[in-house]
Amino acid sequence: MVDRLFRAKHDYLPGTTIFREIDVDTLARELTLEERGERDGKAEVPSSKSARPTAVENEIIGLFRSYWDEAAQGARAAHESYATRAASLSSATEIDTLVGEPATVANKLDQIARSEQDALRSAFDRYHEASAALERFKSAERLERPAVVPKTWGVRIALLLAAFILELAINVSTFASGDEFGLAGALLKVIAVPLLNIGGVFGLVFVLGRHVVRREMSAKVVGVLGLTVAFAWAFIVNLAVAHWRDSLGLALSADAGRMAWERVFNATFELNDINSWVLFFVGCAAALLAAIDAFIWHDPHPGYTSHTMAKHDAEQLYARHREFALAQLDAVAEDAIGNLKDALRRAETNVSRRPELAKRADALAEDLKIYEVTLSTAAENLITRYREANQRARSTRPPARFEAAVALKLPKITLPNVSANARPGEVDGLLSNAIHEITVAHARAADTLATLSEHHDDKVNA
Repeated sequence: MVDRLFRAKHDYLPGTTIFREIDVDTLARELTLEERGERDGKAEVPSSKSARPTAVENEIIGLFRSYWDEAAQGARAAHESYATRAASLSSATEIDTLVGEPATVANKLDQIARSEQDALRSAFDRYHEASAALERFKSAERLERPAVVPKTWGVRIALLLAAFILELAINVSTFASGDEFGLAGALLKVIAVPLLNIGGVFGLVFVLGRHVVRREMSAKVVGVLGLTVAFAWAFIVNLAVAHWRDSLGLALSADAGRMAWERVFNATFELNDINSWVLFFVGCAAALLAAIDAFIWHDPHPGYTSHTMAKHDAEQLYARHREFALAQLDAVAEDAIGNLKDALRRAETNVSRRPELAKRADALAEDLKIYEVTLSTAAENLITRYREANQRARSTRPPARFEAAVALKLPKITLPNVSANARPGEVDGLLSNAIHEITVAHARAADTLATLSEHHDDKVNA
C-alpha cells in the first residue's frame, strides 16, 4: 500500500516486467532463419569476398537493438521512479516539525496563560473583596472564632419537621372527637395551628431574634424585640388553642373559636382540663424547637455565614478558573507532544525505507548489464543459425567473416546511483529536545497562573 501511494506515475513502474523475455527458438521460427539462410546460400549471398552484413543479419541486429532501446527506456523509467520515491521519503518535513514545533507551542501556551490571567485577576478581585468584607464584619462584631458550619439540610429540616409532626399529632388526636369527619376533618382544620406556631416563631427568631448577639446596641434591641415578639406569639397562639379545646366541649366551630379568643384575654390561665394544659405545653415546646432551629440554621451571629460563604464561593471560583486554565495548557502540550511523536515515527519510517529503494535501483542497473549480455548472446545465436543454413546451401566458400564472432554493439546505459542517505542519526535527540522545550514552556506558562495564596502574597507585597 505504501509503495502504491508513493510510486511515481511512469509507463514502466517498479515491479513490472521491463525486460522482454527472449526465446531464440521462437525468434528463429518467426524470422524463418533456416529458409532464408538456405535461400541466400543457394544464391551465393553474400559473396565470398563480401564484408558487409546481409539483410537478415541487419534485421536481427536491428531487432535486438530495438529490444535494448525498449529495455533502456523501461529501466530509466523504473530508475526514475525509485529516485522519486526515495526523494519523497525525505525526513526534512518531519525534522522541521521537530525543530520548529516547540517554539510555536510555547507561543500558544504563553497566549493561553495571558488570556487566563485576566480571568484569574477578576476572580481574585472578587475573592479579595469578599475576604475584606468578612474581615470588616469580624472586626466590627469582634468575632475571633471561625463561623459555625451549619448543620446539614437534613438535620435542620428534620428538627422543624419533628416539631411540626409532634404538635400536629397532638392537635389532631385532641380535636378529632369534636369534628363530624373525625381525624380527617380535624386534620384539615388544625393543620394551620403548627404552621402559625412553628412558622411564626422560626421566622421571627431567624430574621429578628438572632440580632440579640450582635455588638451594636441597636441590633441587640432589635434582637430582644424579635425574641419577645416570637415568644409572645407562641404563648398567645398556644394558649388560644388550649382555650379552644375548653370552649364548647370538643366542637370545632366558629363559636368555639370566638369564645377561645375571648378567654385568652379575660381568663388567661383558667383551663378546665389537664389535656388543655398538655396541649399548651406541647405547642410551646414545638415553638421552642423552632426557635432553636432558627439559631442553628446558620451561624448564630447574623451575617457571619453569608460573609463566610461569599468568601468560600469566591475561593472556589478562583480555583475552578485556574484548573480550567491549567487543563488548557495540559491539552495543548499533550497534543503537541503527540504530534511530535508522530513526526518522529514518520521520519524513522522514511529513513528506514530509503536504503531498500537504493538497493532496488542498484539491482536494476545490474539487471540491465545482464540483459545486455543476454541480448548479445541471443543475437549471436540467431546469426549463427542463419550462417550455418547459408553455408550448407552454398557451392562456394562463405565470407571469412562468417567464421568470426558476432559483435552486437549496444549503446551504453548509465543509471545514476540512488543515494540511500539514511543518516539514521539525523533525528536522534530531536524528539527529546522538543519535548523538553515544550515541558519547560508549559511549566513557565503554568507558573504565571498563580495560586490564590501566591496572588494574595503578591497583593500584600505590592
